[in-house]
Amino acid sequence: MPYYKTIYTLLLFIVIICCCSCNGLDILARTGEVPTPIAELCLLKNANHGHGIVYNFSYDTKKLLTTVEGFSDFDKITYENSLPVKAENSKDKSYYITFQYDAKGGLSQINFLGKDSSGKPFEFKSNAYVNTKKEVEKINLSLPIFDDILETTIAYDKVGNVTKISVMKNGKATTLLENLSFDDKNAPYLGVPLSNVMLYFVIFSASVGNENTTYFVNKNNVTSAKVYSANGDITYSYQYEYNEEKFPTKTNVKRKYSGKEESYQESFSYNCPK
Repeated sequence: MPYYKTIYTLLLFIVIICCCSCNGLDILARTGEVPTPIAELCLLKNANHGHGIVYNFSYDTKKLLTTVEGFSDFDKITYENSLPVKAENSKDKSYYITFQYDAKGGLSQINFLGKDSSGKPFEFKSNAYVNTKKEVEKINLSLPIFDDILETTIAYDKVGNVTKISVMKNGKATTLLENLSFDDKNAPYLGVPLSNVMLYFVIFSASVGNENTTYFVNKNNVTSAKVYSANGDITYSYQYEYNEEKFPTKTNVKRKYSGKEESYQESFSYNCPK
């Protein structure tokens, strides 16, 4: 199946991390602040998330993200009425992702379509349910690599940051990830935004890779987090350096797991309004 590419990438990511450990979007008003229009935000040009994960971004004349270099699932995004409706891999036409919306522009469905290695067509539909702020609070995630649907719930703070991701297992809610604290600065992907397009990957990363990729969705930057793994909890702490527009340019990340601590860096560059 095409989406095995993603799991292979994440598994490699996990192996790298384990080896290192063995060796050592809508902008919501904040209290006392005036929301910055998307047109005036810095647009992320390059993101290096460490461990060889590097993304490069290009935009159209409307400042909509159109190409993503470095992400294995897709590299091209198509829009209708400024909403992403299709994500595809220009080098592999065997699969693509579509996005559907309700009458108010809230995400209602993510569809994964294509052909498997034997040429047999497949279609996996994931229904999404949003609140009045158009934040996805529930999604029944169906992916080609999963046998079962992931019944997922997502909780947010008052400004739209993801605070918790949970799944239903055996009739009980099980927490996958918690973001415990945030700064009051702009998240690197705030001006993109990629929340609708990358939501499935955020959930996938937490459930399979035990990684925190909520930066694709958040308005502010996470300063501490915990990912719950069957083999033990993983804690994260983050320290940032910012540019004049209050976007992070460098992140120092500490990851603790099974009594081991790993440190690594992330870096970001932007096209900022003059």
